Amino acid sequence: MDNIDKNGPTAELVSTYDAQLQSELRIDPELFRRYNVKRGLRNENGTGVLVGLTEVGEVYSYILDDAERIPTEGYLFYRGLSITDIVHGFYGSGRLGFEECASLLLFGHLPTEAQLKAFHDALTENSYLPPSFTEDMIFRYPSRDIMNKLARNV
Repeated sequence: MDNIDKNGPTAELVSTYDAQLQSELRIDPELFRRYNVKRGLRNENGTGVLVGLTEVGEVYSYILDDAERIPTEGYLFYRGLSITDIVHGFYGSGRLGFEECASLLLFGHLPTEAQLKAFHDALTENSYLPPSFTEDMIFRYPSRDIMNKLARNV
């Protein structure tokens, strides 16, 4: 945070959430052993393995019936909320919802209007690119994968 305004929106947001996130997002190392959390993505029988204990996202793509895997329509949950419900809520009120989803994933709950404004202000404060960025980083050294190029340069 050396290049961040110490009185700006980002510093204020970090100050607000720092202690809360450090306590809420800590995962007891014993849980990894107790629940046999693996680093791979599949068990030997092809079912997905538990790869984390964060409760940030969950995906359901099948049900088990007498040890038989039966594919189902996929379901995605962010922090316990159905992504389908989240999207319908945003579209229903004419919003795209990117900042709300990002805040949900980072802080564990959908933001209030005041929290969303603080988050938006912090994002805005950190979204500045120099005027010559496009020419210097994109046009001068083109890449077949523009998203990869952006990720490497931002």
